[in-house]
Amino acid sequence: MIPAIRALFPAWLLLAACGIPAPDQGQAPGSAHPQPETETRCYLRVTKNPPVVVDADTFPGTPDSLYVRVDLVGELANGVYNWLPGEKDHITGTFTGSVSDNVITALYTYHAEGMAGQQEVIFRMDPNGLRVATGEMTGNDSLQVFKDKSAVTYSDPVPAVPCP
Repeated sequence: MIPAIRALFPAWLLLAACGIPAPDQGQAPGSAHPQPETETRCYLRVTKNPPVVVDADTFPGTPDSLYVRVDLVGELANGVYNWLPGEKDHITGTFTGSVSDNVITALYTYHAEGMAGQQEVIFRMDPNGLRVATGEMTGNDSLQVFKDKSAVTYSDPVPAVPCP
């Protein structure tokens, strides 16, 4: 036997002999409650911009993409939120927050064209996809939050896709 298992085996035998059940695999030792469920969801929208005509030349439109990965652990939510337009001004980052009634409220830490910032984000998970909240923001250069969360509006759904 491996030394660690050999050392724990007598303790498990003693617990079994006393009628005390050993902790389940899904529980932390000494915990009476199972670990929260974890789930990962991914969403992707790719749109293609119209062709660009310059003099007699036509250039194909560039694709824009919005990708969100949501990792849910009980009431906690974190993940990746990337807006990648075809031309410039990419915004990439991560968010951490909480989920209640399929609404995620989180702090988004992002990088955009060499600048870093933070802002509040709200996502609503619907059967048709993920909807991103928009609304009036307030704050300063380092942190922006929604002025009135009850007044936000939501985007069209970003379709769910299999996670990589």
